[in-house]
Amino acid sequence: MSGHLWKVTATRNNGKVLKGMSVEIYKKGTTGKPEQKEIAEALSKKYNEDFHYSQCGQSNFDFDDMS
Repeated sequence: MSGHLWKVTATRNNGKVLKGMSVEIYKKGTTGKPEQKEIAEALSKKYNEDFHYSQCGQSNFDFDDMS
């Protein structure tokens, strides 16, 4: 099974997560979308800010499969 590169973009403000923030997340061995904790970790790393996973529910983001 190959990996998938996801572009995840916030569609609305939620806590520290602001509309338009985006990250790319690579998931290997699954076709599933990134989970809340994965999104929070990627945002924290990219924006050098601590994002709690509770602010990163899938309903707050658009998911584009870049693979």
